[in-house]
Amino acid sequence: MPDRDDEFVQLVRENDVRLRKICRVYADNTEAQRDLYQDILVELWRSFSSFERDAQPGTWLYRVALNTALSHDRSRAVRNEATLDADHPVWTDGVSRPDKRLDRDEKLDRLYAAIDRLDDVDKALVMMYLDEKSYREMGDVLGLSESHVGVKLHRVKNKLASWLEAPPA
Repeated sequence: MPDRDDEFVQLVRENDVRLRKICRVYADNTEAQRDLYQDILVELWRSFSSFERDAQPGTWLYRVALNTALSHDRSRAVRNEATLDADHPVWTDGVSRPDKRLDRDEKLDRLYAAIDRLDDVDKALVMMYLDEKSYREMGDVLGLSESHVGVKLHRVKNKLASWLEAPPA
C-alpha cells in the first residue's frame, strides 16, 4: 500500500491539468499563475493529512484548490502572457504550426477573457463543467444543490455564449 506522500504526489499528478486550468482562470498572468499553483500545492499538502476520504479525492482537491484561488491575492490586470498549457497543435515533425496555434490561442484567450468576467462562483462552475464534473460533484464542492447548480450553469452558459458571439473588442 502506498504511503501518504506517494498518494499525495499521485493525486497532484492526476489532477495537474485541472489545477493549471484553475490557475489560468483565477490569475491574470503567467507569474501569478505560477504563484497561485504553488499556493494551491501548499494548501493541498497542509490539508492532506486531515483528508478523511468522506469525499472523492478529486472533489476534495477541487474544493481546496478553488478556496485557495478565491482567497489568493491576485491583481486584475489584463492577461498579457502565455498560458501554462503546453499542448499546441504540431506538425508531424513536432514543430508547432503557427497558424493553427495562433487561431487556437486567440479562441482560448477570448474564452478565458469571457470566463474572467464572471463572478468567482460562476468561474468555479465553468471550470468544473469543462472538467466534466457531475452536478452532484459541483454542488458538493460549492455547497449548492444539484438543481441550483443546473440553473446557475444554464445562466452562465448563456452569458458566456452571448459574450463570445460579440465581435472582439
